[in-house]
Amino acid sequence: MERILENLIVSALSKRSTDIHFQIEEGKQTVLLRSLNGLVSLPLDSDLSDLYEYCKFRANLDLSMNMVPQTGSFEVIIRKQKFNLRFSAIETYHTRSGVLRLLNQHKAEKLKDLSSDYINDEFDKLSLINNGLILFCGSTGSGKSTTMFTWLRTLKNKRIYTVEDPIEQIFNDFMQVQINIKQGLTFNEAIFQLLRHDPDVIVIGEIRGPIEAKAAIRSAYSGHLVVATIHSASAQQTVYRLLDFGISEIDIKQILKATVFQKLVLRNDKKGRGAQFEFVFHGQ
Repeated sequence: MERILENLIVSALSKRSTDIHFQIEEGKQTVLLRSLNGLVSLPLDSDLSDLYEYCKFRANLDLSMNMVPQTGSFEVIIRKQKFNLRFSAIETYHTRSGVLRLLNQHKAEKLKDLSSDYINDEFDKLSLINNGLILFCGSTGSGKSTTMFTWLRTLKNKRIYTVEDPIEQIFNDFMQVQINIKQGLTFNEAIFQLLRHDPDVIVIGEIRGPIEAKAAIRSAYSGHLVVATIHSASAQQTVYRLLDFGISEIDIKQILKATVFQKLVLRNDKKGRGAQFEFVFHGQ
C-alpha cells in the first residue's frame, strides 16, 4: 500500500494537483485529480478499497465508524521529502468517498512567491491592522491557508497563536493548538485558554460554522487581532456567510476589517499556478 500511495502522490505532483478523490461503488472505482483545469481521471490498476482503508488507518480514523464522516492527517516521505496529507472519508450504504489533500507542495517562503502580480502594498496595508477580524477567503484548494500563513510570518514582534482542527502544517513561528474533543479541548475552550496567554494575534484555521464564527467575533471584541480562513466564492459572499452563521450586521460592521479573496490562475510569468487577489478593506 505504501508503494501504491507513493506512486499516486507522485502522479498528483506531476500534474500540480491539490486533491486526490477516491470514489468506490459496487463494481466501480474511480480516482480523480483536482487540477487547475478541473477534475482529471487517473487510471489505477490496484484495488482502491484497500488503499482507501489504508489511508483511513494512516490518518488515525476510527475504522469502526463507517457511516460517520471523518477527517485526519498524516505524513509520508517520498524521495527524502516530507509531505503532509489530510484524508477525509464519507461513506453511505452504496458508496465510499475519500479525498486526500496534499498540503505543502506549494508552500511559499515569501509573499512574492504567491503571485506574479504586485501585491506588497496591499499586504503592507493589511499589516497595519492591530485589532478586529481579517478573513482570507476563496474556494476549496485556492491556497487561502498558504497565503494566510505566509503573510503571518511577515509580522514582526507579534505573539501568534493558532487554533486548528487538525493542524495541517507545522510552523516554528507560531504556537499551534490542535482541537481534541476526546480530551475535552473543544474549540471554545482552546480560545478561552489562549486569551490568557496575552496574544497579539489569534489564528483560527478555518471558520466552518457558527461556533468558530462567533468565537472569532468574541475574540476580536476583546481587542485582539483575529485572522481566519473561510470558504466563499467572492469577497462579498464572505459577508453573507457570516450572516448565515448567525453574526449580526452590526457585529460585522464593527469587527470585520479586511477580506482577502483569492483564486488560482496561470501565472503571468508562466511558472505554474499563482493566486489572483482581491483585497477589500472595510469601514474605510
